[in-house]
Order: sequence, then C-alpha cells, then structure tokens
Amino acid sequence: MIRNWQKMTGLGLMFLALGGLATWDEWQTKKDVAEKDAKGLLMSIKPADVTGIVFHSAADSENGDKTAAPAGTPSKSVDATFKLVDGFWNMLTPIQTLADQQAIVDLLKSVSEYKTETDVATGKDKWPAFGLANPRRMIELETKDGKKTTLYVGINAPVGFSAYTATSASDVVFSGSQYIATSTGKSMFDLRQKRLLNLKSADVTRMTLSLANEKVSASKKDGLWTITSPIATAADTATMNNLIDDITGLKATEFLDSPDKAITTALAGKKIFAEIELVTDKSTSTLRIETLKGKLYAALSGAATVYELPGDNMSKLNKTARDLRDKKIFSFQSAEVEKVSIDGDFFHKIANDWYTAADSAKFGADGKFTGKPEDQPKPTNHIRNLVVDLEYAKAEDVFGSTSPEVKKLPMAPLHRINLMLKAAVPTISIDAWLTKENPDMLYLRTSGQTQVFKAKKIVLAGISPAPATPQGQGTDMPATPDMPAMPDVPTP
Repeated sequence: MIRNWQKMTGLGLMFLALGGLATWDEWQTKKDVAEKDAKGLLMSIKPADVTGIVFHSAADSENGDKTAAPAGTPSKSVDATFKLVDGFWNMLTPIQTLADQQAIVDLLKSVSEYKTETDVATGKDKWPAFGLANPRRMIELETKDGKKTTLYVGINAPVGFSAYTATSASDVVFSGSQYIATSTGKSMFDLRQKRLLNLKSADVTRMTLSLANEKVSASKKDGLWTITSPIATAADTATMNNLIDDITGLKATEFLDSPDKAITTALAGKKIFAEIELVTDKSTSTLRIETLKGKLYAALSGAATVYELPGDNMSKLNKTARDLRDKKIFSFQSAEVEKVSIDGDFFHKIANDWYTAADSAKFGADGKFTGKPEDQPKPTNHIRNLVVDLEYAKAEDVFGSTSPEVKKLPMAPLHRINLMLKAAVPTISIDAWLTKENPDMLYLRTSGQTQVFKAKKIVLAGISPAPATPQGQGTDMPATPDMPAMPDVPTP
C-alpha cells in the first residue's frame, strides 16, 4: 500500500511539473509574441489611452525632389487641437465643433501601429538634415496620465520609399515606410465632423418637413410613423425611416465658417427649399436648406457655420404627405376571407380551395365532396390570386373626396367586389373604375371610405381566369384581364 501511495505521489508531482511547464510555456509564448509585436514600434501608446491631440500638418513639397523641405504654405498647413469629451472627440481650435470620429480613430491607429525599419542618426543637431527641425507632421498625444509624447515626420529618403521620423522621447532619427506621412496627411475638412446632425435615426420621435408648397408633420410611436398634418393618416414607416436616415445622414462637401452675406440672406428667407425639425427625447434640431447659384446650402439653428451639400439631396428630401403616407389599400388577411362576390357571382372557400357557388354546394359540411370522384369540380384558383393580390395591394396615389379625379368618376363602378370574412367581421366592398388617362391604371374605393386609391390594373388580374397558354408557349405571369372600356355614365 505504501508503495502504491508513493507511485501516486510521484505521478501527482509529475503532473504538477508538467502543468507548471505548460503554464510557463504559454506565458513565454505570449511574452515572445508581445515582444515581437512591439519590436520596431515608434511609440508605445495605446489609442484608448489618448485623451488629447495637438495636430500640425504642413503642405508636402510638390517639386518632385524627395529631399526637399516641406513647402509649408499657410493655405495648405493644418493646425488643430482635439479633446476627448464624454466619449466623443471634439475639435477645440481653430473652431469649436465635433471632430470626425473615424478620422481621429484612423489617425491614432496609424501613429500607434507605425514601425520603423532602421536607426539613421542620433542627436538633435542632425535633425535639420532629415527635415525634422521643421517637420511636415507634428502630432502630440496626451494620455490619461497627463504624459505628452510628440511624433515628428520629416522628409522622404532620397531613394526608396522611406521617410524620416523621430519622437520627443529621444533624439534618435528613424527610417521607415512613407505610409506614416500619407496616413497622417489630414486636411481640416478630413478632421471635422461632416455629418450635420449628431443624431441617431432611431432616436427621432417627431419630424416636421416644410417645403415650398406643403408642411408635413409626423410622429412615431412603438416604432410606427403616423402623419399628423396636413392630413391625419398612417404613414409608410419604411419610407419615413428612409427619409429620417437621409436627413440624419446629411454630410457637408464644404464648410463655410464665414459665409457670404448672399448665402446667409438666402437661408434666412421666408421661402426656402426646406426647413426640417427633428425631435428626440433629449433635443430639437432645426435645419434650413436653400439653393443659390446652382449650389445647395444648409444651416443649423444657433450655429454660424453654413454647410454646402451634394445637389442630389434635393430629390431625397422633396417628400410630400402623398409620398410618405401608407399606400397599402386594405387591412385584412387573405386567410380570413371565406366568400367572394364579383359583380354578383359568388365564390366559396372550401378547405384551402375556391369554388363557384354552384360547385361549392356539392361539398358536405365537413368539406368533403359528396359525389363521384370523376365529377369533382375544379377549383377556381384565380379567386385565391385575386384575394392575395388585394391583401398586398398598394396605391400609386390617393385622392380625397373633393378632388377632380374623384368627382369625375361615374356613379356606377365597372366592377364591385365583396370580400366576406369570418363571422362578426364586416364585409369589405370594393368598387373599381378604369382610368381614362392610363389604360394600365384603375381607381379603387372601399366601403366606409370617401378617398379613392389609384392602383395598377394588375391588382385585379385575378378577377377572371387567366387565358389558357398555347402549347409550347410557357409563361410565368398570368395575363391581365381585358377590362371593358369605362362606361359612359353621367357624373353625379
């Protein structure tokens, strides 16, 4: 027993030793990887630790001489300071505004991950020869502990694709890829937040869009949009969300911090292209947009800066209540429809198939055919298609009861369709007229409504069976029924 105990103890010590060896090996591997990753890094700073940036970029020489000193013309030089506030990078100078968050992230990534290739010289007296006494990039990073470290980027090497760099941490001159010069060559436009509104689309709960001829107001509740003015009706939520995305995603192509008087006067005018108000639980933002000499300008209330916008935004924002309203004509589920009448002809649903009134009488209460198998009637599949098409039908346009289009409709419709649903659900009556101006369109009006919907004629494709397809001429689409011309009935 003692011998067995000794063996077990020996095995335990061996496993402990192996475990310790594995742990040490894992630790050593991680250490080697970390040292390999850190080898050659110019600056040992993590982007997450940076809280402040002082940025200077001089214009690069344009004479083709790689050894030439930077031109440093004032018009092309960039000097700016940034501070991390509540998780967002803010530009403090030369103007107080939001910074382009991704541009700052990219800048810090370029600096923190840059690796040098060789040491070229030591001593600050050598720096002028490498363009480091008057560097084309000078980027000071301040970390959470208050420590400040500056990166200097000098001229390019006379041969190859290298650039000279140094830091405030030593007087050594390094040589490495020219990428450090190109990746940090940011303009003032690059560094500024180009989005006009610092809002998330999902946070917007109310919107007012005032155009030249109409003012549309809408509100959102439980994720669904409703138009409140100039009419009270359901909005097409997908269309509304797209509009809000377009508004919150507006980006400047140019910043005008001291705009011409002509531009500010145009934006302050009573009649402008658009005035937009977006409301969230925490803020209200008002944006005015106007055109001048073929260009599109925008200004935020309370801000002096004017933004130039791409011209295609005019078509994106030019939306009326008619464009934004929900154009779905009906609100029923096709599975709940049990009977259909078309101009007095009735059809009944038995199980999942549709039959004429006469054929439906041949089935028992249990839905089973009571006659001989060879006498079983064929389903009228076009009725199923009609019901489904009506369920998902969308209008191309909507007209009020006093509109000229509605007033010109004949008293008697071309077709009357009744959808009879399950018990206790009111019957849906649908009147249809062909349009005179377009043979591929028709007007629809449903029971209980005075407005009329203009829809594509194919919505009623299932009103009659599709014609048989000649052998050898297949088709994937049923033919649209050939509706007779609009009857000449006196206008009421």
